[in-house]
Amino acid sequence: MTSATTDTARRPAGPSVGSGEAPFAVVDIGSNSVRLVVYDRLSRSPVALFNEKSLCAIGRNMVTTGLLDDEGSDSAIAAMGRFREIASGVGARIEAVATAAVRDAKNGNTFVARARDALGAPIRILTGEEEARLASEGVLAAIPEADGVAGDLGGGSLELAFVSGGKQSTGVTLPFGPLRLMDMSEGKIERARSIVDQGLEKIAGLDKLKGKALYAVGGVWRNIARIHMEDAQHEIRVLHHYEISRERALGFSNFLSGLSRRSLEAITSVSRRRAEAIPYGAVVMERLLKVAKLDRVVISAFGLREGVLFSRLAAEERARDPLLASCEDMATRLGRDPGLGRVLDKWTAPLFAGSDKSFDRLRRAACYLGDTGWRGHPDHRAEQTFTDVLNAPFIGIDHPGRALLALAMFHRYGGESEKTIKRIQKFAGDDAARTARTLGLALRAALVMAGPAPELLSETSVKITPNSLVVTIPKAHQALVAEAITKRLQELAGALDRTMRIELR
Repeated sequence: MTSATTDTARRPAGPSVGSGEAPFAVVDIGSNSVRLVVYDRLSRSPVALFNEKSLCAIGRNMVTTGLLDDEGSDSAIAAMGRFREIASGVGARIEAVATAAVRDAKNGNTFVARARDALGAPIRILTGEEEARLASEGVLAAIPEADGVAGDLGGGSLELAFVSGGKQSTGVTLPFGPLRLMDMSEGKIERARSIVDQGLEKIAGLDKLKGKALYAVGGVWRNIARIHMEDAQHEIRVLHHYEISRERALGFSNFLSGLSRRSLEAITSVSRRRAEAIPYGAVVMERLLKVAKLDRVVISAFGLREGVLFSRLAAEERARDPLLASCEDMATRLGRDPGLGRVLDKWTAPLFAGSDKSFDRLRRAACYLGDTGWRGHPDHRAEQTFTDVLNAPFIGIDHPGRALLALAMFHRYGGESEKTIKRIQKFAGDDAARTARTLGLALRAALVMAGPAPELLSETSVKITPNSLVVTIPKAHQALVAEAITKRLQELAGALDRTMRIELR
């Protein structure tokens, strides 16, 4: 792997599409697990209709035998038959890929023939380079600003690709998946460390990653992050874009690598089948952080499977902002009028003139989300929408951004319970919490004044003077002005440290 980057538009042969309406299924045949994910459609903001994995461990003992595990293979074939039924039932097109264990095993082609018959769809055996590229495409789909190295740790291999500026390098593959590493090291952690170090020393360009991030993909690394999140009592229980600083990641991975399987099985968030792999996944994380002098670990919920999907999108669809696409799709599904978000965007923009691009993007996202909680019970909309937005399967957003959006929605629906938002306010910080409140009050005022009528709202406007919040309403619609409206606008003016004035024109 070199530090030179290549355009991510380079993708496997196949149709290039925009937002198709038919479900799209990806089957990922890995060394440790086989998984089916059925997405609602090919789009920039895919939603998983169905997600199931089976821990078959077909790559167990491959270093010793050179063959896929018989029992694991039979389990995987059975899973393929089930996946076929599920995908067929929802009318999904299937794209299936196989990774390290299948491509390296002597009996890989025999297994693929059986799996193809059970699944009823072609199965593409990925090269290591293809696997690294698709995994890093998945990372970039979810975190376009990623700057560092995308690492996909499967059961049989580790794929690495440099990512920066929305592009990726040619990837490399290393035989450091936990199943293979256990076999190579004969179950000895210190030997595993030495094996990983020797392999990483051969990778050109790692010395240029100092101060950058490891974008971690794969079930074992996600499990490590989940354990860390619980240990740290992190305020937001969403794995995507969960960040761990270098020092904490090094200390925690070193701690996990020393735990016995029994100790790991006692941790409720870890399955028994994952427990044996976690110490070896921790070793790989620790050595990669040290050798490349990386600054932090960022967990990506998107990886190989999402890279397969993303690679099938047309260039125009790929270029869309992932967060705004997700929020706009949510507004279309849950809001009362799909055009309301764009009008709210225009209406609120003058209130936050001069804000930086990162906040302006969150403001626009909040505008799309501003009417998505209307079906909830009036007494609980604020809390329900706050929780929904905080934990939504959004991409293209970090945890502080989630906190700000959730707080804005709490205030948009007139939330009053400080207990509900206390920890998130502390996590977000005072400035962000105040900004979120102002944004929420702006959305509340707009939607109380004009209701869910984008055409009516678009005829009104707001502006800020040094001392006033000026609300302009056409004389033809002066009946909109009522006590409840005045109260909401005065609350907004107070948050802006101004007085409120209504002008009829």
